[in-house]
Amino acid sequence: MKAFIGKAVKLGMIFAIFGLNSAASAAPRVPKELRNESLVYCTGVLGFSFNPQKADVGTNMNVVTEQIYDKLFEFDAKSNSLKPALAERFSISDDGKVITLHLRRKVAFHTTSWFTPTRNFNAEDVVFSLNRIIGYVEELPALDFTEGGRAEFQQNQHYAYQFKANLAHYPYFESVALRNKIKKITAPNDYTVKIHLVEADNSVLAHLASQYAVILSKEYALQLNADENLAQLDLLPVGTGVYQLNDYVANEYVRLKPHNKYWGKKAHIPNMVVDVSTNSAGRIAKYLNRECDVVALPEPSQLSVVAKEEIVETSGANLAFLAFNTQKPRMQDIQFRRKIAQAINRERIADVLFYGSAQVAQNTLPPLLYPAKNHDGYPYQQPEITGENSEKFDRLQLWVLDESRVYNLHPQKMAELISADLAKIGIEVEIKPVSRAYVAQFAEVGKADYDMILTGWLANNLDPNAFLTPILACRSQNELTNLANWCNPEFDRWLEMAKGNELPYVRHLLYRLAQNILEQQLPVLPLVNGNRVLLVNSRVENAQITPFGQVRLADLKLKHEEK
Repeated sequence: MKAFIGKAVKLGMIFAIFGLNSAASAAPRVPKELRNESLVYCTGVLGFSFNPQKADVGTNMNVVTEQIYDKLFEFDAKSNSLKPALAERFSISDDGKVITLHLRRKVAFHTTSWFTPTRNFNAEDVVFSLNRIIGYVEELPALDFTEGGRAEFQQNQHYAYQFKANLAHYPYFESVALRNKIKKITAPNDYTVKIHLVEADNSVLAHLASQYAVILSKEYALQLNADENLAQLDLLPVGTGVYQLNDYVANEYVRLKPHNKYWGKKAHIPNMVVDVSTNSAGRIAKYLNRECDVVALPEPSQLSVVAKEEIVETSGANLAFLAFNTQKPRMQDIQFRRKIAQAINRERIADVLFYGSAQVAQNTLPPLLYPAKNHDGYPYQQPEITGENSEKFDRLQLWVLDESRVYNLHPQKMAELISADLAKIGIEVEIKPVSRAYVAQFAEVGKADYDMILTGWLANNLDPNAFLTPILACRSQNELTNLANWCNPEFDRWLEMAKGNELPYVRHLLYRLAQNILEQQLPVLPLVNGNRVLLVNSRVENAQITPFGQVRLADLKLKHEEK
């Protein structure tokens, strides 16, 4: 009997091994010839859009549009300066009120199955794109209204576009009030554009280098307008970028192919697949199974299972922060806000949630935008807490924007750590996860029903004004971005003075003064700055990520496998 059982066990093991081998051999492998010409970049789908102009402000931009579109300028984080892109050079008038852009010539738009351009990029495209983002709806690409039978059609189309344009939002440009900065945009000739400002403002150039300020094809818009299909402008992209759209399956993947008429340095990889089908657990599983060559936004806890040489990491220009709702009477007490701030163990948040991939924030401005020197972060230091505080306050409601971002991958867990710290000083916290849309409903009517809210912000250039204005300036009070609902005219005055000054040391001093006000008034508590991280397998060369999270796929190269 024992012999029979032994044979049965051995036979079972053989069948099990055979079954595993059958399953393994049944899974088709990608041919090496195809793999040698392809790269799979795995990232999240949250916030994905083919129109970066309309992307939610302060969110992670998707890598796709950074390849499809070009901007007037690129921002070089290493030199803290603008680099030419579609604008080869620029000049500023003596009074600082006119920016003259000299555009690059011989720049081709993508030729796709849905659009064939008849001309190259020129000033018309820049004027159209910039007018669109500042809400100048009169910049409507329309056909001739005088052709009898077509007049009614065009009038309907004009009405539809005006109506839709008035409903459309461009969150980033609205948050920095770009429309209020620009008086008009003109084109003296095909390759010159003049931006007439209301007043001198150095920040406008930084906004034009932001990831949202892409240049669209006016000719493409004209064609869509004629077909009564302007919505497609935001759905089937046409740009001048190094890659162009080849195929797209919603919530699955985007397939890109090189733009063979690209004006700059050509892409190295013929077939670029951006996989948006999985969450962070799925991405790391695919990476370990070599189904993903590059993984964006990995969990910090996952880094321990990956070789160090496969981790590409840099400090991030971002901030997770706790905003105190200054509309609430109890939160208007500065000493109370300071007591809350000093009770929160920010070091623990960085250690527990980020595993070394984040730094405790010493200022509201990230270090890349404002390097702190010998600064002790006075309002944020944590005192020694020896025991429970018997004094009880009314329960505080803490809203948590329930969205994973590089500065806060686990919002609920971060809120729970904050709640535990505040319990030690006798403050009870009710945590309420909310969506951005839910918060927007309250912002529209000027009523925010929370005491504190856990949120964050992403920089897309090195201009401190562009970072601070949306989240703390008076003009954004009661907006979705200024969640502290805070306003301080003196703080705004320092920002305005810094915005109009070209001397770096003077600007640094002015931002120091603005930062002093934030430390004294404490409308927000800076928590952590999250690192930017990529996982890159050994067959990929030249992978880099900027502090703003940008990855230039055209720079990537592949080591070909043996045939």
